[in-house]
Amino acid sequence: MNPLDALWTIAWKDLRMFFRDRTALLLGFALPIALCAVFGFVTRFFFASESGLSKTTLWVADLDGSEKSRDFVAALRKAGTIRLRPGLEDEAESADDLREKVEDGEAHHALVVEKGFGEDLAAGRLPKLRMFRDPDRSMEAQMVSVGLLEAFFETAGREHAPLMTARAMELIGLPPEWRDRVLAITRTFSFGIEAIFEEAEGEGILGEDGADGAGGPDFSSVMTDLIPLERVDIKPPARPKQLTYMLSHTVSGIGVMMLMFGLVACGSLLIQERERKTLDRIRMSPAPAIALLGGKYLFAAICGALQIVLLFAFGAFVFHIDVLADPVTLLVVILATLLAVSSFGILVAAWAKTIKQAEGVSTLVILVMSALGGAWFPIQIVDLPLPAKIVSRSTLTHWAVSAFQGHFWHGKSWTDPTMLTSIGVLLGFAIVAGALAWALYRRRYLRA
Repeated sequence: MNPLDALWTIAWKDLRMFFRDRTALLLGFALPIALCAVFGFVTRFFFASESGLSKTTLWVADLDGSEKSRDFVAALRKAGTIRLRPGLEDEAESADDLREKVEDGEAHHALVVEKGFGEDLAAGRLPKLRMFRDPDRSMEAQMVSVGLLEAFFETAGREHAPLMTARAMELIGLPPEWRDRVLAITRTFSFGIEAIFEEAEGEGILGEDGADGAGGPDFSSVMTDLIPLERVDIKPPARPKQLTYMLSHTVSGIGVMMLMFGLVACGSLLIQERERKTLDRIRMSPAPAIALLGGKYLFAAICGALQIVLLFAFGAFVFHIDVLADPVTLLVVILATLLAVSSFGILVAAWAKTIKQAEGVSTLVILVMSALGGAWFPIQIVDLPLPAKIVSRSTLTHWAVSAFQGHFWHGKSWTDPTMLTSIGVLLGFAIVAGALAWALYRRRYLRA
């Protein structure tokens, strides 16, 4: 046979076998497309502009209701580092509502525009603002400060620049009694600078957008503490100082994702026993039919418990995470998660006809659920539109990660309403998935 003909014959044979294998097709084509779509979806909401500038969510309550305060809120909506809540179509929030959101972990920064904001600006005074915040969210704090500064300058105008200069002098340690002297100097200086720039614009030296045509000054390089804020720090008293949000999220998210992979592998032993004909010999024993499936379920749960205990022990010794700060809550969350994930693993094993099919489908489902549910990214703090929020909250990973984050980061007890919601959804998933697994097991394994 001609070598080229032989080469083509072998390649054609392998192509036919490949396209007959649905699992190979799933992993080869569907998985990359699904992951690309998920990453694009998540990136769309984590990065707000073409420049890649990340945004953080800031809740606001306007108690003043003046024209200037409304202008300030509108300027916050346009700020490059802030995604403002509530939206234009939502009802206004009160100061108590914002404080409760931060206490519950639903928000990390919440701004209250106090009454008299407009009057203070009209009188040439710096206005009063109050910020409820989680003090350990340092990265978000910097982004919020930059957005506040940008919005304040747009609202107050350049006539308040001397006041900001005086505050800057106070921040670096100058005595308060020097304030009037600083204000007098800065007003004279600012008038002189304005005259120079007006003359330059008249002679065509500067363009309409300023010296570099970039559309105004870049406030990201300005000190972020110029605007006077009454900061109200809200954090669980038992949170370890060395624990960071991303560290607690990583331990929670990666732990849940790897637990799902591990328990699907455990559940796949059911398929192996069927393929090796050992399941027929087990069925001949006097044990009831439900005990066969229940034994696999218990086996998967025990393996999952060992895996998650090992992970948290590693986190405690290496990263100093106080996993035993509330052992009862940790035990309840672990049990709820194990029941849900074990049911998922057994459901995949009862549904799949082959090991390859179980591996292919479970890989696709677990990776997509992990991304959309917040195991890879802290998607719980992103302001998602309603359809995306429904998809995210339909995943097992969302509720498992939320429960672990509620325990590790927010220090909540299992009796907290938000924790009970997460635990209840996990238990509901375990019941539904377990019932489906039993129905599929009876149809595929117990029929004569």
